[in-house]
Amino acid sequence: MDKKKTQSKKELILKAAEEVFMANGYEATKTTQIAERAGVTHAMLHYYFHTKENIFRKIYEDKINMLKDPIVALVENKEMELPQRIDTIIETHFEFLKDNPTLPYFVISEMNNNPHLIETMKENIGEVMGESYKKLQNEIDEYVAQGIINPITALDLLLDIVSLNVSAFVMLPIMKSVVSDKDEQNAILEQRKKEIKETINRRIIKTENKA
Repeated sequence: MDKKKTQSKKELILKAAEEVFMANGYEATKTTQIAERAGVTHAMLHYYFHTKENIFRKIYEDKINMLKDPIVALVENKEMELPQRIDTIIETHFEFLKDNPTLPYFVISEMNNNPHLIETMKENIGEVMGESYKKLQNEIDEYVAQGIINPITALDLLLDIVSLNVSAFVMLPIMKSVVSDKDEQNAILEQRKKEIKETINRRIIKTENKA
Protein backbone atom coordinates (compact mmCIF):
# COMPACT_ATOMS: atom_id res chain seq x y z
CA MET A 1 0.00 0.00 0.00
CA ASP A 2 1.24 3.50 -0.86
CA LYS A 3 2.98 5.05 2.18
CA LYS A 4 1.19 8.40 1.78
CA LYS A 5 -2.21 6.70 1.54
CA THR A 6 -1.40 4.62 4.63
CA GLN A 7 -0.45 7.73 6.58
CA SER A 8 -3.57 9.51 5.38
CA LYS A 9 -5.80 6.63 6.53
CA LYS A 10 -4.09 6.52 9.92
CA GLU A 11 -4.54 10.27 10.35
CA LEU A 12 -8.22 10.01 9.43
CA ILE A 13 -8.71 7.25 12.02
CA LEU A 14 -6.86 9.15 14.73
CA LYS A 15 -8.73 12.39 14.05
CA ALA A 16 -12.06 10.56 14.12
CA ALA A 17 -11.08 8.66 17.26
CA GLU A 18 -10.14 11.86 19.08
CA GLU A 19 -13.52 13.38 18.23
CA VAL A 20 -15.43 10.29 19.37
CA PHE A 21 -13.36 9.86 22.55
CA MET A 22 -13.93 13.47 23.50
CA ALA A 23 -17.66 13.24 22.83
CA ASN A 24 -18.39 9.85 24.43
CA GLY A 25 -15.49 9.08 26.76
CA TYR A 26 -13.12 6.15 26.42
CA GLU A 27 -15.35 3.42 27.86
CA ALA A 28 -18.44 4.25 25.78
CA THR A 29 -16.49 4.56 22.52
CA LYS A 30 -16.62 1.61 20.12
CA THR A 31 -14.10 0.98 17.37
CA THR A 32 -17.01 0.61 14.95
CA GLN A 33 -18.01 4.21 15.75
CA ILE A 34 -14.47 5.39 15.05
CA ALA A 35 -14.32 3.51 11.75
CA GLU A 36 -17.66 4.95 10.66
CA ARG A 37 -16.59 8.48 11.61
CA ALA A 38 -13.29 8.06 9.73
CA GLY A 39 -14.99 6.61 6.66
CA VAL A 40 -12.95 3.40 6.74
CA THR A 41 -13.85 -0.24 7.26
CA HIS A 42 -13.63 -1.77 10.70
CA ALA A 43 -11.16 -4.30 9.29
CA MET A 44 -8.86 -1.48 8.14
CA LEU A 45 -8.99 0.19 11.57
CA HIS A 46 -8.10 -3.14 13.18
CA TYR A 47 -5.28 -3.66 10.68
CA TYR A 48 -3.61 -0.37 11.63
CA PHE A 49 -4.22 -0.22 15.38
CA HIS A 50 -5.62 -3.60 16.54
CA THR A 51 -7.30 -2.26 19.69
CA LYS A 52 -9.10 0.78 21.01
CA GLU A 53 -6.43 1.23 23.68
CA ASN A 54 -3.70 1.37 21.03
CA ILE A 55 -5.61 4.19 19.30
CA PHE A 56 -5.96 6.02 22.61
CA ARG A 57 -2.25 5.60 23.36
CA LYS A 58 -1.27 6.97 19.95
CA ILE A 59 -3.51 10.03 20.32
CA TYR A 60 -2.23 10.72 23.82
CA GLU A 61 1.42 10.23 22.81
CA ASP A 62 0.99 12.62 19.88
CA LYS A 63 -0.52 15.26 22.18
CA ILE A 64 2.30 14.86 24.68
CA ASN A 65 4.93 15.16 21.95
CA MET A 66 3.28 18.31 20.60
CA LEU A 67 3.74 19.84 24.04
CA LYS A 68 7.00 18.18 25.04
CA ASP A 69 9.26 19.25 22.19
CA PRO A 70 8.86 23.06 22.50
CA ILE A 71 8.95 22.97 26.31
CA VAL A 72 12.10 20.83 26.40
CA ALA A 73 13.69 23.23 23.90
CA LEU A 74 12.77 26.18 26.12
CA VAL A 75 14.12 24.54 29.27
CA GLU A 76 17.44 23.95 27.56
CA ASN A 77 17.68 27.33 25.81
CA LYS A 78 20.39 29.17 27.72
CA GLU A 79 20.13 32.27 25.52
CA MET A 80 17.15 33.44 27.59
CA GLU A 81 17.18 34.11 31.32
CA LEU A 82 15.23 31.55 33.35
CA PRO A 83 12.36 33.91 34.36
CA GLN A 84 11.75 34.80 30.70
CA ARG A 85 11.80 31.13 29.73
CA ILE A 86 9.30 30.29 32.47
CA ASP A 87 7.06 33.00 31.08
CA THR A 88 7.36 31.43 27.62
CA ILE A 89 6.67 27.94 28.99
CA ILE A 90 3.43 29.26 30.50
CA GLU A 91 2.54 30.76 27.12
CA THR A 92 3.39 27.56 25.23
CA HIS A 93 1.36 25.35 27.54
CA PHE A 94 -1.60 27.75 27.58
CA GLU A 95 -1.68 27.97 23.77
CA PHE A 96 -1.48 24.17 23.54
CA LEU A 97 -4.56 23.94 25.76
CA LYS A 98 -6.26 26.63 23.71
CA ASP A 99 -5.76 24.45 20.62
CA ASN A 100 -7.01 21.39 22.57
CA PRO A 101 -9.63 22.91 24.90
CA THR A 102 -11.51 19.69 25.66
CA LEU A 103 -8.36 17.73 26.54
CA PRO A 104 -8.07 18.70 30.25
CA TYR A 105 -11.63 17.68 31.11
CA PHE A 106 -11.27 14.48 29.10
CA VAL A 107 -8.02 13.49 30.84
CA ILE A 108 -9.43 14.23 34.32
CA SER A 109 -12.61 12.29 33.53
CA GLU A 110 -10.74 9.28 32.14
CA MET A 111 -8.33 9.18 35.08
CA ASN A 112 -11.36 8.87 37.38
CA ASN A 113 -13.34 6.43 35.24
CA ASN A 114 -10.54 4.26 33.84
CA PRO A 115 -7.61 4.05 36.30
CA HIS A 116 -5.75 1.58 34.05
CA LEU A 117 -5.26 4.39 31.52
CA ILE A 118 -3.28 6.37 34.10
CA GLU A 119 -0.32 4.07 33.44
CA THR A 120 -0.31 5.19 29.80
CA MET A 121 -0.31 8.81 30.92
CA LYS A 122 2.40 8.25 33.55
CA GLU A 123 4.74 6.64 31.01
CA ASN A 124 4.56 9.68 28.72
CA ILE A 125 4.70 12.26 31.50
CA GLY A 126 7.80 10.54 32.89
CA GLU A 127 9.45 10.87 29.51
CA VAL A 128 8.60 14.57 29.38
CA MET A 129 10.17 15.18 32.80
CA GLY A 130 13.37 13.14 32.35
CA GLU A 131 16.67 14.93 31.93
CA SER A 132 15.06 18.29 31.22
CA TYR A 133 13.42 18.20 34.65
CA LYS A 134 16.81 17.63 36.31
CA LYS A 135 18.40 20.42 34.30
CA LEU A 136 15.57 22.77 35.24
CA GLN A 137 16.02 21.97 38.94
CA ASN A 138 19.77 22.59 38.74
CA GLU A 139 19.21 25.93 37.05
CA ILE A 140 16.56 26.94 39.59
CA ASP A 141 19.04 26.16 42.38
CA GLU A 142 21.66 28.36 40.70
CA TYR A 143 19.24 31.30 40.43
CA VAL A 144 18.19 30.82 44.05
CA ALA A 145 21.86 30.83 45.16
CA GLN A 146 22.35 34.11 43.26
CA GLY A 147 19.38 35.65 45.07
CA ILE A 148 17.42 36.19 41.84
CA ILE A 149 14.42 33.94 42.54
CA ASN A 150 12.73 32.45 45.58
CA PRO A 151 13.37 28.80 46.47
CA ILE A 152 11.04 26.41 44.65
CA THR A 153 11.30 22.87 43.34
CA ALA A 154 10.97 22.22 39.62
CA LEU A 155 8.03 19.93 40.43
CA ASP A 156 6.17 22.65 42.34
CA LEU A 157 6.85 25.17 39.58
CA LEU A 158 5.55 22.84 36.87
CA LEU A 159 2.52 21.85 38.96
CA ASP A 160 1.72 25.52 39.54
CA ILE A 161 1.90 26.26 35.82
CA VAL A 162 -0.14 23.22 34.77
CA SER A 163 -2.82 23.58 37.45
CA LEU A 164 -3.35 27.29 36.80
CA ASN A 165 -3.47 26.87 33.03
CA VAL A 166 -5.69 23.78 33.12
CA SER A 167 -8.18 25.42 35.51
CA ALA A 168 -8.92 28.08 32.89
CA PHE A 169 -10.00 25.41 30.40
CA VAL A 170 -11.83 23.17 32.86
CA MET A 171 -14.04 26.19 33.53
CA LEU A 172 -14.37 26.98 29.80
CA PRO A 173 -17.82 25.33 29.35
CA ILE A 174 -19.19 27.51 32.17
CA MET A 175 -17.64 30.62 30.63
CA LYS A 176 -19.15 29.77 27.23
CA SER A 177 -22.59 29.42 28.79
CA VAL A 178 -22.29 32.95 30.15
CA VAL A 179 -20.34 34.60 27.30
CA SER A 180 -21.49 33.59 23.80
CA ASP A 181 -19.33 35.98 21.74
CA LYS A 182 -16.13 34.21 20.59
CA ASP A 183 -14.06 37.40 20.53
CA GLU A 184 -15.06 38.10 24.11
CA GLN A 185 -14.23 34.50 25.07
CA ASN A 186 -10.77 34.88 23.53
CA ALA A 187 -10.28 38.17 25.36
CA ILE A 188 -11.13 36.49 28.66
CA LEU A 189 -8.66 33.67 27.94
CA GLU A 190 -5.93 36.18 27.09
CA GLN A 191 -6.59 37.99 30.37
CA ARG A 192 -6.41 34.66 32.25
CA LYS A 193 -3.06 33.92 30.62
CA LYS A 194 -1.76 37.32 31.67
CA GLU A 195 -2.98 36.77 35.25
CA ILE A 196 -1.31 33.35 35.40
CA LYS A 197 2.00 34.79 34.23
CA GLU A 198 1.79 37.53 36.87
CA THR A 199 0.90 35.01 39.58
CA ILE A 200 3.89 32.78 38.77
CA ASN A 201 6.12 35.84 38.51
CA ARG A 202 5.09 37.03 41.98
CA ARG A 203 5.78 33.54 43.34
CA ILE A 204 9.28 33.10 42.00
CA ILE A 205 10.89 36.53 41.54
CA LYS A 206 12.36 38.13 44.64
CA THR A 207 10.73 41.49 45.39
CA GLU A 208 13.97 43.46 45.08
CA ASN A 209 14.58 42.00 41.59
CA LYS A 210 11.19 42.95 40.16
CA ALA A 211 11.05 45.82 37.74
